[in-house]
Amino acid sequence: MRNLSGTPNAGRLGYAAVRRLNGAFLLSLLRRHGPTSRAELARLSGLTKPTVSSQITDLIERGIVVEHGVVVPDARGGKPSTLVRFNPGLGHLIAIEISAAEVRIRLTDLDGEKLDAEAAPIEPDRGARHVLQTAIRAVNRVLKRGEGRREKLMVAAVAAPGRIDAEAGKVVETGNVFHWANVAIREPLERDFGVPVVVENDVNFATLGEMHFGLGRGVRNFILIRLTTGIAAGLVLDGRLYRGTHGTAGEIGHMVFDREIAAGPINPRGHLESTIGLDRIRERIHAARMQAVPFDLSAANPDDLLEALRVRDPIAAAIANDLESKLTLAVSNIAAVADPELIILTGDLIVLVADQIQAAVKCILPWPIRVETSALGDEAVLLGAIGAAQEFAHDLLCGKQSQMASD
Repeated sequence: MRNLSGTPNAGRLGYAAVRRLNGAFLLSLLRRHGPTSRAELARLSGLTKPTVSSQITDLIERGIVVEHGVVVPDARGGKPSTLVRFNPGLGHLIAIEISAAEVRIRLTDLDGEKLDAEAAPIEPDRGARHVLQTAIRAVNRVLKRGEGRREKLMVAAVAAPGRIDAEAGKVVETGNVFHWANVAIREPLERDFGVPVVVENDVNFATLGEMHFGLGRGVRNFILIRLTTGIAAGLVLDGRLYRGTHGTAGEIGHMVFDREIAAGPINPRGHLESTIGLDRIRERIHAARMQAVPFDLSAANPDDLLEALRVRDPIAAAIANDLESKLTLAVSNIAAVADPELIILTGDLIVLVADQIQAAVKCILPWPIRVETSALGDEAVLLGAIGAAQEFAHDLLCGKQSQMASD
């Protein structure tokens, strides 16, 4: 049997630290396997049965673990075994997604089970303070709708647009409809909620959502490409989210396919995104309508573009062809660099040309790469945010355990 207290470094770590490591390990096993007996936990962990029994007793006393029924032995005999499981009702998590038109809020337990949700419209032109205050008010409404929700809140996670400094909890820059620079996200939300706040780029959270709940499950190397108002990619390499040196890995909106444009001044938004972002597509559709094209594209949304394509409207077809051409180059280039097994496409507009992108990638790259559209869609962002909040809550629980054990 392997007991962490018997490892060479155990003396250096100290008793409390070893207990924290053992407890964190057992808690991870319970979250992964569900209700489990103490004997099975000893087998899975390699820890001694007395160590497991002591740790589980402590976790039960702190409400982190609860007993969950008894397993009756089979005909071969043996003693009944009491199952234990992680207690997801111990705390609550909040996920917040900031998009171009609204903020979405989701409240869950520690297992990520949805308890409540709300969406609130925003006006990005009114600035960051308006957006953050709208998010705070929406979260507070959700928390007030249930008894004890605020007291149980442990962690909040925010999916924000643009370049993010995750360590500082701020938006460094977003050059699309928000026009934010060095906007603190974590500080005002932690001040209001009174709990830790995790801040990450929305595409990275969507990528984590796909990795844990979508097409990326079990895939060691994949890329998510998301086109909304902005366009960006999330990269999972060797089973881990890759952020790069400046936290900007996957900012494909800055790709350039025109030499003359490349020689010009820096575009804070990115040259590619400035052409095919959803708001720019809308502007092009509106311009087409002003030129009295035969099909009315004034509503300016992807469904109208799809319908225009169906009736063979020439202006809509030209817009879609340009979108397809630029996306194909972007997807093929990043695939050639990262060599993923899978590319996941998400976003209403990109889905319109997914088949053409898939066919083009097969022609451009001489090795097989799966190109598929996301089944999670917009849900991926909130799922990824909740997943990050779960991991943070797990660390908090283990930290609390360590502090109590040392008292």
